[in-house]
Amino acid sequence: MPHAEQKEKMSSSNTPLIERGTMPVVILTLICTICVTLLALTANVTADARAKQQKWLEDKNKRLIFPESDEFPAESLDGVGAGLPGAQVVDFTQQHPAVNQVFVAKSGADVNGVIIQASSKGYGGSVPVMVGFTKDGLIVGVVVDASTETAGLGQRVAETDFTERFKGHSPSDNFDDVETISSATISSRSVINSVQTACAAWQSILGKGAN
Repeated sequence: MPHAEQKEKMSSSNTPLIERGTMPVVILTLICTICVTLLALTANVTADARAKQQKWLEDKNKRLIFPESDEFPAESLDGVGAGLPGAQVVDFTQQHPAVNQVFVAKSGADVNGVIIQASSKGYGGSVPVMVGFTKDGLIVGVVVDASTETAGLGQRVAETDFTERFKGHSPSDNFDDVETISSATISSRSVINSVQTACAAWQSILGKGAN
């Protein structure tokens, strides 16, 4: 008898799922539906948090220039100045093609300044440079992406020892007092050129100054 029961159990366990009736199929379907629903709910719940984290990472370099700002809306390059009170609206695509991006640094509704990113040819490739200006026009900070430059040489232009040399300058300055880095002259000159490009772009929209 035990052998018969064992054989019956083995026979039952080997029975294809489709031949065991509809209940197992219904149960599996419910399990799958619940799992998919839970995954969808988790994705929806964390979507805002993930978006904020991504935005935080994107704004990391901007916060190095304006640490007191909590928002950096982008200006349309064909109408830069529209988001700045008292500024002149300029089409950068025509007048300043070397400018890649423009951001307004804001704390709530207050405008703290502007970040203009320009680029020029370095030793290894294009070197993007973010230049932050106060509403009065003075340079408050510079952040350089030197990832295309030679490690240990050209990439030194991204270090604060070099970028701090631009702080406090007026857009009308010629930057003759900014010394290039030894063994990284091309990269240094690229950064200086980009800062000058950003300054010219800022001057074109500054007018009498943003109020």
